[in-house]
Amino acid sequence: MPSYCSLSDLKTYLAGTTATATDDALIQLMLDAATNRIDSQCGRTFQAASDSTRYFDPSCDIVQGELWLDEDLSYLTSILNGDSTNTNITADIYTNPRNRTPYYSLGLKTSSTVVWDYTDDTQNAISVTGRWAFMERANITALSRATNVVTATVNAPRLSVGASVFVLGCADATFNGTFTVTANTGSTVTWAQTAGNDTDTTAVMLFTPTDIVSACRRLAAWMYRQKDTQQGDSDRPILAGDGSVIMPSTLPQDVTSLLQPYVKVVR
Repeated sequence: MPSYCSLSDLKTYLAGTTATATDDALIQLMLDAATNRIDSQCGRTFQAASDSTRYFDPSCDIVQGELWLDEDLSYLTSILNGDSTNTNITADIYTNPRNRTPYYSLGLKTSSTVVWDYTDDTQNAISVTGRWAFMERANITALSRATNVVTATVNAPRLSVGASVFVLGCADATFNGTFTVTANTGSTVTWAQTAGNDTDTTAVMLFTPTDIVSACRRLAAWMYRQKDTQQGDSDRPILAGDGSVIMPSTLPQDVTSLLQPYVKVVR
């Protein structure tokens, strides 16, 4: 999985620090370590570059008619019921919450004639495929591609240049994929994509929350700078020459504050 912050973004952030091209491998290691630390600190992941499938039990995962998910779901690709034909019931499904991601449960629309079912074994009878991660979602209302540049009409003002976006659900599958933002006006987002000139509508854009990107950038920079101080390697208090006590390094307070709202609460 790519780190939540790009190498070029972090190097720009480190502009006041002595960082050369020879440090790129080390800086990338710090970005990967920061990404892993954020995931472990929050108990969840914030990026899914491809679909995966999770399985559920209709005898214990259905509560008051809704299928409760065990991880964050930001995009539902398909859901197969546990009946004898593994019926695709995606069109019968609504999500909770309705207007934002991630989803925590799936329900059957009142117009649906489907019931949650299984045949031989109830275990793992229902399969849900999609993007399993805590990502923000924005609906694209128009896409246009010219001279290998795609412009998407979408309300995503928090997306910064250099951010990774995942485009899904296009009728023209050549528009789908993972891209790097090259411009954002707040109402249109642009990225480079080599393909013929064409247009499309009604797609979805997923991206890592801006707070998480900021936390990854800040944490990776802090980790990188630790190499230049012996104090950063200490796991116990240090008595300085003037008699003061230097406490061991901990996560920067601003990183902890950024991550706190995203920590998964298990009840």
